[in-house]
Amino acid sequence: MKNSVLLITLLLCTIITTQAQKINFTRVCNGGNNNNLFWQINSDPCTIIGTLKIETRDANTLPFYELVSGIPSSNKTYTHVNANVPTTKAWEYFIVYQKLCGIDTILCYSDTLPIDDQKPDSTILDSVSVDPITDEIYLGWTSNKTPDFSSYYLYNYDRTDPRLIENFRDTIYIDKNPPFSPKSRSLSYDITSSDSCDNRRDYGKYKHQTIYLNASIDTCLNSITLNWTAYVGWQASVYYIYRKTNSGSFVLIDSVSGSTLVYTDKNRPINSTFEYFVRTQKVGYPKITSTSNGTFILKSGSSANPTLTEIELVTNNNNDKIEISIKKNPLSYYQSINLMKIQAPFSPVLIHTYVGSDIIFEDLSSLNTNRNEYFLLSKNVCGIITDTSVKSGNMVLSLLPNTNDISLSWNSYFTWNAGIKEYIIYRATGNNISEATNYLALGSPQNDTSLLDPKISESTVCYQVAAYSNNNIVSRSNKACYVKTGKIYYPNALTQSGANKQFTFIGEGIDLAKSTIEIYNRWGQLEYNKENISEPWDGRNNSKDLVPVGVYFFIAHINQGQQTIEIHGNITVLN
Repeated sequence: MKNSVLLITLLLCTIITTQAQKINFTRVCNGGNNNNLFWQINSDPCTIIGTLKIETRDANTLPFYELVSGIPSSNKTYTHVNANVPTTKAWEYFIVYQKLCGIDTILCYSDTLPIDDQKPDSTILDSVSVDPITDEIYLGWTSNKTPDFSSYYLYNYDRTDPRLIENFRDTIYIDKNPPFSPKSRSLSYDITSSDSCDNRRDYGKYKHQTIYLNASIDTCLNSITLNWTAYVGWQASVYYIYRKTNSGSFVLIDSVSGSTLVYTDKNRPINSTFEYFVRTQKVGYPKITSTSNGTFILKSGSSANPTLTEIELVTNNNNDKIEISIKKNPLSYYQSINLMKIQAPFSPVLIHTYVGSDIIFEDLSSLNTNRNEYFLLSKNVCGIITDTSVKSGNMVLSLLPNTNDISLSWNSYFTWNAGIKEYIIYRATGNNISEATNYLALGSPQNDTSLLDPKISESTVCYQVAAYSNNNIVSRSNKACYVKTGKIYYPNALTQSGANKQFTFIGEGIDLAKSTIEIYNRWGQLEYNKENISEPWDGRNNSKDLVPVGVYFFIAHINQGQQTIEIHGNITVLN
């Protein structure tokens, strides 16, 4: 009778649903191959008796089964080994235990928990700011309120390894050693958060970038122009400009709208030093701010205006274009040097602006067979033109074939103040222009600008004139060629197995390297095409297979001298 009472008591206790749980099953974490289970033991008058048992199933359509029993009641964790081998499954678990409450023994079941793959709430940076004195980067954010939040992970995209710090729990971090000085560039940061199972929010969508401030000084006008990058991370409502003069302190001098990224501080006193930084506020949140780097020291003063700026050389370069090189006065201060071209009868036009260390310009818009004249207009740091160079121009060589010789003439070169030491004529010969590359000195007409050269037997002869200064600076003219031309011949049949296995074009002055061909079958289908036909056609198509015997049609564009001739014809392919 006594045993029956105890049994009835136990059975009744198993259906009590309002009884508080002694064991609080908190989470199940995917640990790779294994699953890790965690629980807490609540403090109440009841006592756990015996050991714990864990029931599980790997799909919600399957029944639960006993995973393990005999777990000591003092344990608070369990590892389900190889739960995810070979693949991850949809595991669910609950804990079974008995507790003694007074004289009642109660069979209890914990909550049933699946694997926790729920990521915590997003954490987003409030601001990233630069200390303009120390160049340290300050990051701040609002604490994450997810119940099982664990820690923060900070990232800096300017590092080879972007992980800045992991398992961080504070809401402010100082990057004391950024990979680059914030005085040299904007730096990019981000944050994410993890929960107790190390589930993390993705990062990269809400990155913040520091404000990079740069400045330049106009020592003629004693004005300083600031420009900075927009804050990235939120919309700026306003930018405040701070200035430090000499050894004083930074003071607020002005503000501009959040869409403005430039400011000019005018009329600064001479012989003084200045430093700046800017600070911005988030639209709608004036307490959230970000500060830029501090600028380098800028010093006001006077400067030497440009004088004696020269065009050092106008020449035909290796690209067969006109190239203009200039020579600056090292004692002058330049804002820019404008290269002007004279196009009679029109007014001079600006074709290039030399800035910084730029001293060479290639005039792609002008033909080297036309005479072009150039001069320079130099501006001081205030943008005022203070120097105009002498004019200079390119040499243009032209040929006039006669019965017994070739007449060369060119315009004199006049860039150098000391004049020309001498001209030297260079000549190259070949079967066509592409082959005429072996330029050798033909002779020197001293300071004359014409020369008669007897005709030679080669199909093509090309010339170039070089002007030499007294210190051997060289300016070269365009290349001019004389090409003998005549009829162009080609075979009308090709035998794939006989003696005539090649189809090509023959003629005086033709340049096969600059010629093209397209060959079609009788149905108009393209069998073969090539842009450089120096190698003859051997009867094979574009796939390198021999074409069937028959009649084929071709369209060829043959370069001969200064012109391209289009030829339409046919060729019969035989065995």
